[in-house]
Amino acid sequence: TRRRGAEAQTRAPARVSARAANDMFGLGQLRSPTWHVPMPFLTGEDRPDAALWREHLANRHRMGRELRARGVRDVPWSSFDRALGVAMTCFTFGLWIVSGAGTIAMFALGGAWTRAIVAAYAIASLFSARRFSQRVYDYCAALEVGERNGWDLIVKGDVDCARAAHIFCSHPHGLFCAGVSLNLILSRRGLDAVRARSIRLFVHSLLVSAFPVVKDWLRTLGFQPCTAVHMRRALDAGLNAAIVPGGVKEVVWSGRVDRERLYLKNVFGFCKLALQTGAPLVPVYTFGESLSVGPDWLPFFESRRRLSYLLDAPIRYLSLTQRWLLPFPNGRLVTVVGAPLAVGERTENPTRKQVGELHARYCAALLELIESTKEEAGYGSQVTELV
Repeated sequence: TRRRGAEAQTRAPARVSARAANDMFGLGQLRSPTWHVPMPFLTGEDRPDAALWREHLANRHRMGRELRARGVRDVPWSSFDRALGVAMTCFTFGLWIVSGAGTIAMFALGGAWTRAIVAAYAIASLFSARRFSQRVYDYCAALEVGERNGWDLIVKGDVDCARAAHIFCSHPHGLFCAGVSLNLILSRRGLDAVRARSIRLFVHSLLVSAFPVVKDWLRTLGFQPCTAVHMRRALDAGLNAAIVPGGVKEVVWSGRVDRERLYLKNVFGFCKLALQTGAPLVPVYTFGESLSVGPDWLPFFESRRRLSYLLDAPIRYLSLTQRWLLPFPNGRLVTVVGAPLAVGERTENPTRKQVGELHARYCAALLELIESTKEEAGYGSQVTELV
């Protein structure tokens, strides 16, 4: 007994000195590289005002516990369908990032044959655009990528797309719009919850019109250019639409560690579209989306924000490796679907007053949805503001 006590006393100072050394060099904060950034002192999560980022990390732990409780290992290959879904997601999001820059690089730095192939592909795409495939769409929705990877969907309103086409307005943009895509649009469970066969997501025109490979794949899944003409055409045809009102300007706000900011104060186009088509507006919010690719810890945020607004292109920290060191969003993403806002009969030429009134109603409904569900979603202390 005396020998064990002496050994314990010997080990205790060693543990204390090791802990002190780790704290001195920041090694005590190191995490597995399968997390966003293995060195928290770079991300600002230790700042007193980094409440949102700490809550995001707490939900990441919660997701791991929930998966273990279901007897599921938190690895992409825990099942064949999960591996296939993760591969599809990484392929899509990876191309989302590198396709445009890669094409420009090949055309600028490649040889004559490389340039000819790129040019021929671009010309051929103008005359033979890929069409939506319900069969491919249904197969991807059946993979249930969100649910299989620990994400969740909460439907609070009675949304019946079988009776009329709806406009799903998703917030925040994040980088990939992953929550609304994988918890609702490409999820059989999500589609059944709103009684829809499909929902067409409208994204930046370059993604579905110019960037090679990714545009063909996204068009196969029903993604379309986010223009008034394309959206009006889809809604008039009775198709459900999903848009991200904050657009590119909201991307630059993603990654802030203190609070959620949604770019919505001066966005009115989606309200005008709803009045013109008579389609109800459905607020959709995803908790965890804005930090799913990690914090934006680069300096000079205000200067970058202004330049991003000017160029209509986000200038922020970007990582190609998130969960499992793959381009798969990290964290527990919980998508909440609210009750639809009826807009009345079609009004071909709505007045500014009508658009403004609908916008005010929508903003109030969105904030109410977030506040009323944040405890259930696991983000009880989140503060949300419109910018």
